[in-house]
Amino acid sequence: MSEKPKSHAIDGSTADRILEVATTFFARKGYNGTSIRDIAREADISISTLYYYAKNKNDLYRQVFEEVYNQEIETIGKVLKRVDQYTTVDPEALRNLLFELMDALIDRSSSDPDLIRLWAQRWIDKPEESDYIDADYSVPLYQMVEKILEEAEANGIIKPDLNNLSLVLHSFTWLHYSFFSHGRLTYGLQVEDPLDPDQVEQFREYTRLFVSRMLRFSDQI
Repeated sequence: MSEKPKSHAIDGSTADRILEVATTFFARKGYNGTSIRDIAREADISISTLYYYAKNKNDLYRQVFEEVYNQEIETIGKVLKRVDQYTTVDPEALRNLLFELMDALIDRSSSDPDLIRLWAQRWIDKPEESDYIDADYSVPLYQMVEKILEEAEANGIIKPDLNNLSLVLHSFTWLHYSFFSHGRLTYGLQVEDPLDPDQVEQFREYTRLFVSRMLRFSDQI
């Protein structure tokens, strides 16, 4: 492929704007409900400029998930860098680490719910030939945490009744994404605002209880 003329290059701010707009559209309208024309119009650029940045819609979709993954790996990495020789042998140390990680993810979602909607839309509006997104931008995040839990289980500081740590991890994700995507449905058939600070704190406390009961820390049995 021949190199594109340098005169067509777009600056960093334009690239950031394209990603921001694309993320919003894919999160709120899904892959099939979004067009390159929609994104270009909202970003206030020409379609040809957008095609300089991404070769097609699927490529732009990939770049959106890559950016979200980079943000998530940074969020998770900041917490997991605190892992030390005590984390997987001391139930309180592990519990505090997990709670800190869950808090960081919940805080991130409450500040930018479109990141949650993006993945939720993917589950119901998944484009063809895009399984690599899950393999490249989702699975590694789970594996980082699951490795710590496996070591903790081997050391006897967690004793889950369910012999499937992956399911426990994914259950937190399902709760997390469902809450921030839709909110809590009350008996009066009213949907609570998931971004309301009181609702967020109640959900935070619930996830701590859920994870504690699912993992069964040795000092709480």
